Order: sequence, then structure tokens, then C-alpha cells
Amino acid sequence: MTKIIKNLTRSVKPYLGLLILFTGAILYGTLFPVYYDVPQSFMGLDKIVHFVMFAAWTFFYGLVRFLKDNFALYPVFLVGSLFGLLIEVLQHLLPTGRSPELLDFAADITGTGAAVVVLYILAQKVPAFKTGTAS
Repeated sequence: MTKIIKNLTRSVKPYLGLLILFTGAILYGTLFPVYYDVPQSFMGLDKIVHFVMFAAWTFFYGLVRFLKDNFALYPVFLVGSLFGLLIEVLQHLLPTGRSPELLDFAADITGTGAAVVVLYILAQKVPAFKTGTAS
């Protein structure tokens, strides 16, 4: 187990790559124009997609910060939440045929919060992340 942890905490590059990938996926999935009707059976499931995408994005963002010796979790939550808010504002401003929804933003914040909880637990359990985990 120690070898796995050591390998996972050795380099920031894989997590930075995943962060960039998820940023692109979120931007594409939320801001590109849609020219089709969403099936009725999909209604509501988009909140799960928002939750999962923002949880993953926040988790990778937090890992990148951890591996750069920045262990504060409050800024991770704040940046994830602001990213979700930015998406909803851009959906309102851009002519993409998309509309902002308060429940989408709530799902974004909930996913961000879940990732911060996982990062907090990780910070408590992984010795490489124990330094300065107070916030």
C-alpha cells in the first residue's frame, strides 16, 4: 500500500492532465450549443452529471494543490463553487440555447463539497498530505 501511495504522490503531471481534461469536458458539455430536444427520460439525470463532473474536477484540482504543497481546502471549495457559478452565468450570457438553472448550480456545489470531504479524509490518511491540512 505504501508503494501505491508513494507512486500516486510522486508527480503532479497526471492530475494536472486530468484537471485540464475535466475542465474541457465541463466547458464543452455545458457551454456548446445544443440543437436537439433532451428526451424526457433524461430530465433530472443531468444533475447527477453535474455532481460527478464537479466532484471529479474539484478532486483533481485539490490533488494538484496538495502536490504543490498547498493544503488549504477552503480555497478548493471556493474555486470549485465559483467555477460552477461561472458556468451558469455564461449559459445565461452566451447564445448557446442553454439556460442556467439553480439546481445545476446546487449540484455543482454539492459535487464540489463531496470532493472536499474526500480530500480532507485523504489528507488525514496519507502521510504525504498531512502537512498543514488544517483548513
